[in-house]
Amino acid sequence: MEEALRAYILAMTGMSTAVANRVDWGLSPQGRPYPSVVLWNISAIEQMNLAAPSGWVRTRVQIDTWGTTFKQARDIADIMAPPGRKAGLNGLRATFGGYRFRIFVIDRDASTDEDQAVNSGVVHRARLDLDVWHSKLSGV
Repeated sequence: MEEALRAYILAMTGMSTAVANRVDWGLSPQGRPYPSVVLWNISAIEQMNLAAPSGWVRTRVQIDTWGTTFKQARDIADIMAPPGRKAGLNGLRATFGGYRFRIFVIDRDASTDEDQAVNSGVVHRARLDLDVWHSKLSGV
């Protein structure tokens, strides 16, 4: 699921211009330039029905967008999930990378992490929290 979601984000209109290929799971490599995106797998729960596992997993994914300005970080988050409408990742129902996906934005926040500094000053962060339902396609 992780590789498929990363590839989908990189293929979204405007993302390659905004961050090139700087979308990573877990941690961003040290010294990587900004802007960038870091994806976090917060939790994953296999969904069950009365007979057995349903084949769907509900994963909470946090997306941190990092930029040298607040606007840069927020604009990248807005490319992925424009606020207030079904677009980008918000409300996505699609099949890609060998998985069926149902994705919803459940929270968004913009904040600055004072501990993350670059030579020119403070790095800014915008955050998206996603409810990602995914099911691996059979035979893949």
